[in-house]
This record gives sequence, C-alpha cells and structure tokens, in this order.
Amino acid sequence: MKKQFLNSLAGLALAFVATGSFAFPEKPIEIIVPWPPGTETDVGTRALAGAMSKKLNVPIQVINKPGAGGVIGITDFVKSRPDGYTLSQGNIGPMVSQIVAGNTTYSSSDFEPIGIFNTQPYLLVAKGDAPYKNMKELAAFAKASAKEVAIANFGPATVPTLSINRMALEDGWRFKGVVFPSTNFTQIQSGDVDLIIVAYPVVAAQLKSGQAKALVALSPKRISTLPNVPTVRESGYNFDVSIWSGLFAPKGVPADVVKKLADALKDSLADGSIRDFEEKTGILHGFIDAKASRAQMDSEAAGLLPVMDRLNLIKKK
Repeated sequence: MKKQFLNSLAGLALAFVATGSFAFPEKPIEIIVPWPPGTETDVGTRALAGAMSKKLNVPIQVINKPGAGGVIGITDFVKSRPDGYTLSQGNIGPMVSQIVAGNTTYSSSDFEPIGIFNTQPYLLVAKGDAPYKNMKELAAFAKASAKEVAIANFGPATVPTLSINRMALEDGWRFKGVVFPSTNFTQIQSGDVDLIIVAYPVVAAQLKSGQAKALVALSPKRISTLPNVPTVRESGYNFDVSIWSGLFAPKGVPADVVKKLADALKDSLADGSIRDFEEKTGILHGFIDAKASRAQMDSEAAGLLPVMDRLNLIKKK
C-alpha cells in the first residue's frame, strides 16, 4: 500500500514537472476590471465571468480597481502571479493609448492577450438639419466657417476623440473639444456644441426620429441598425477604429493555460446572458484570438503615435 501511494505521488510530481501545473483550473479565478462598478464595461465583464465560470467549472470573481483611465487596475494586474488565476479586462485605453502617451509604468510586453471579445459602437453625431452629412462635408464646412466647430467628447486622449482628430488633421482642420463626463443629445440641443462623440445606444431614439444624424461610425464594421452610416475606412481614411474590450493574462502564464482560458472565452460568447447584454447595450460580441489581438493592438499604437505626438499628448522623457 505504501509503495502504491509513493508511486502515485511520484506520478503526480512527474505530471507537475512536465506541465508546470496541476489540472487548470483547480481554484477560483479573479478578473480585475479597471473601471467603477455599474459601468457597462463592469456589467458586461460580470456577465462574461458568469458564462466562463460555467465552462471552467470554478467560480470567477470580478474585482473593481478603477482610477486614472484604467491605469491603476492594470498596474496592479501586471504584478500578479502568472498562473492564470488573476486576469484582467482591458480596453484600447489602458492597453494601448495610455502606454503610447507615457502614462503607465507598464508596457505592452507585461501582459498577454487571451482575446478581444467585444466592440462598443461610437458615432460622431450632429443635429438632423446640420449642413453636412459626412466627414468630408464636415471638413469643408469647418474650413470655410469663421467659427470653430465644437465637439463634445470624453477627453483629448480618449480613443474616440483621437480618432476624430486623426481624420480632422488628415483633412486639414481643427475643432474645439468640449469635455463632458458623458455625452448626449441635449448638449447639441442646448447649443453647447455642434456635434457629439457618443455611444450609439445613447442617441438611438434621436437618430430614429431624425432629430440627429450620424456622420461616421467609430467601429470596424457598419452597425446593422444604421446601414447607411459609413465606417472610418469607408469615409476615405486608411485606418479602422475599434473601441474594444479584451481579456488579458500577465506575462508568463503557461501557453496551455492561456489556450484553455481562450477556449472558454470564445465558447462563452454564445451564452444567453451575453446575447441579452448585447441586445440591451448595442455592444457587439465576437472573438479575436491572441495573435490577431496583439497584431491589432500593435497597429493601433503605431497609428495613434503620430496623432498624439502632434497634439502634444505624449509625455516628454
């Protein structure tokens, strides 16, 4: 009996040496969300965690660590033990643009994408009777106008604002940015601004009634319910915009663990709770694997760098 026990123990030890871990997962997993509780990102990640928990057969807890545009949570996350039990939600802000801006102590090599899993559709919206209906007409209007065009946005270094700036700079015009914690149609109605950068669900009713019109969709594909609104690339600019969310592991997590997490993430997107969340918010779900996610992030960083530099949004070392 003793010999049999020792042989079993030796077998387990050999399995551990060969794989670097016992069967994963064998205990609860934590997902850091670097945003406040109750935000769409938080609610969506919690829905995803519930679906992944069913696939992996272990509890998955969401931990909110907000602050500094997502940087505080990601700073803590990259220090985590690389065993697959501490993951993080991340988006193009803290994972790309904040790094380009020099606002982080971490770099893109400190984490590994498990996969991008959704895209939030944003729009550039004007009043329904505005004298322009697309980006090129807006550019012509702005250059001919004695008054600077004012656009409500979330801040100069946020990706939706940077994307509009990138198009404006290419066409040779500038706009006055007016920063709000959140944007909505009343900011146009009140005369505070001429246009707003806004999440699609926020202005869906005004777009349907004709009170508002969208000039461009800040998404990689046309929004199914707005088939006549072109994407950035379709509007004549040689880049795509994706306001995405992804799931990340710290650098050094074993490849087999990353694969198991990626498979669970991909399969979870078919869960009913995810589809319900998509229907309520307009957020589009779809899986992009680790390799393609990394390539997309590298391309985004390369595209944002000259724009942010020209706008003096990069910290000088």
